[in-house]
Amino acid sequence: MLVVVACGVSQSVYADDLSARQETVKQQLIAAAAQITDLNSKMTALEKSMADTQLRIQRERAQVRRLARALYAQPDSLIGALFESASITDALTRIGDLSSAGDRAAATKRALDEDLSRLSLQKGQLQSDRDRQQQLKRQLENQFSQLVNQALSSKASSPSPSPAPSMPPGSTSAIQQIILDAFAPLGSAAQQWALRVAKCESNYNPFAVNRSSGASGLFQFLPSTWALTPQHAQSVFDPVANAQAAAWLYQRSGPGQWSCK
Repeated sequence: MLVVVACGVSQSVYADDLSARQETVKQQLIAAAAQITDLNSKMTALEKSMADTQLRIQRERAQVRRLARALYAQPDSLIGALFESASITDALTRIGDLSSAGDRAAATKRALDEDLSRLSLQKGQLQSDRDRQQQLKRQLENQFSQLVNQALSSKASSPSPSPAPSMPPGSTSAIQQIILDAFAPLGSAAQQWALRVAKCESNYNPFAVNRSSGASGLFQFLPSTWALTPQHAQSVFDPVANAQAAAWLYQRSGPGQWSCK
């Protein structure tokens, strides 16, 4: 009797530890996904800044070329400036202004070139940071998948395993109605699509888990994807939350997020 109790306590502690580790990895996934989103936003802003700077450089280069032609390639313009001037002083002032404008344009172009070089370095650093975050996210997804497999294996090997959650008889229609309600704002075509995908992904079982990837629930959300949905604070096994998250993702990114059609 004591052995049985000890075994039960050990399994309970092990299950609690797995659950805690899963929650830790889930929170890390949420943080990694948020960091990637932030980096993507910074990359977009930086690329726009680089494009604007490039356009300014092109304008400044054109101005420098025009001034260079006026100063060096078209000396008649200088002679014209002399003849059109009221005095030698006025002529020298015109020529000086032209030369000064050329110097300013060249200096501006150099400064813009330096800005573009700096922005390129920043873009490279952001790209490197994003690549590291993507790698971390993949590692966390693999870790989460392994923890799910451990939990399922633990339940399967338990001397007195509690049955895995399953849908009660007659609940398929209730699940279908939940899906229809979630996709109702998107129209009947989206509703029919959602029913087909949920059937393919989970057979309408809100407790379905993919052992190899850790994808869970009606629409088989990966932990990293679930972390980005408005419903991420709720359980992925909640059929209402899962269906609503699927409708949100469908509206935002289209049906290509699912392999089932």
